[in-house]
Amino acid sequence: MSKSRNSCDRGIAFIDAQLLSLCTYASLLADWVEKGEQTPDLHAIERLLAVTRSRREHQVHSEDGTPKKPAPRVHPVSWPQFDDASQRMAFALRIPSINAIVAVADFFEVHQMSGSRSAEVQFLMRLRDAALNENTFRIGAGDYLPRAAYAGLIVDQKLDGTLLFGDGVRPGFMEFGDTVGLLRYLAEMLGSIQTVVSSGDAG
Repeated sequence: MSKSRNSCDRGIAFIDAQLLSLCTYASLLADWVEKGEQTPDLHAIERLLAVTRSRREHQVHSEDGTPKKPAPRVHPVSWPQFDDASQRMAFALRIPSINAIVAVADFFEVHQMSGSRSAEVQFLMRLRDAALNENTFRIGAGDYLPRAAYAGLIVDQKLDGTLLFGDGVRPGFMEFGDTVGLLRYLAEMLGSIQTVVSSGDAG
C-alpha cells in the first residue's frame, strides 16, 4: 500500500465525508420509518433543484464549439414498485451503501492502495466488484481471490451468485451497519499508516 502522507490524509477526509453522508441519510430514513414508511414523492426534489446560482439553461456546445440547443430537462426517475415495506427499506438502504463502497474503493484504486495485502482492503475491493455487478457476487471457481475479510465476514467462492445487500426477499451478505463499520475501520487503518509515515519522517 502506498504510504504517502497526502494519500492517507485525503483518504481519511474522503471516508469521513462518506460516513457523514451515510449517517445523515440514515437519520432521515429513521424518521421515515417512524412515520410509517410511506412511499415518498420523488418529484418533491424539484423544489431543491430549483435553488441554483447558475443559469437555468446550461449552454451546450458541439465539438467545434458552436452553441447548440440545451438538452431537454431531465426529470427524476420514478420510485421503483415494491410489494411491501421491507423491499422499499432494503432498496433505500442499499443505494447509499453501494455508492459509498464504490466511491471509497475507487479512491483506493486511484491512489494505488487497492493492491494492499490487507484482508480488509481486499474485502472492500471485492464488495466493489459485487456492487458494480448488479449487487451480486460473481466469483468463478478458478478465479484468484486474495484473502478478503472483515470482522468475521469472508468473501470466497461460496458467495458466487449471492446478493451483496438484501432485496427485502432474499438476505444479503452485508447490512447497512456493516458498511459504516468497514469505512470507520479503513479510516482508522489509514490513520495508523499516517502515524508510521510521520514517525519515519521524524527519524
